[in-house]
Amino acid sequence: MRILVDTNVLISAILFRGRPRELLMKLLEGNHELFVSSYIDREFRGKVRQKWPSKEESVLAVYQEIGLQTLESVTEHSATLRDIKDIPILSDAIFYDMDVILTGDKDFLEAGLLRPKAMSVAMLWDYLDE
Repeated sequence: MRILVDTNVLISAILFRGRPRELLMKLLEGNHELFVSSYIDREFRGKVRQKWPSKEESVLAVYQEIGLQTLESVTEHSATLRDIKDIPILSDAIFYDMDVILTGDKDFLEAGLLRPKAMSVAMLWDYLDE
């Protein structure tokens, strides 16, 4: 499965313990391809720098070690969503033919997307257990 990992899931998985971290480890051990776009990468780094400056170096070291594949974000946006900040993420997911956007963002989860499918950590965990 090709999965685009959103910023909020990355933050939860790397900075905190719990299901997001467990799921990320499960996905990395399985036959799944995990991606971030350059847009998500910049957003993640910026939020870590802003909210956890004392942990920035160690967080970014873990982030690099995970080895997610980074895709260059597209410049032409081919999607619409309620929150315009999410449009680049959806456009990248469509352009790169992702199966899933792994996110905690309500705007994605309530958008009714069919492909890529927006899934929360709990939704993807349950899907994998089926």
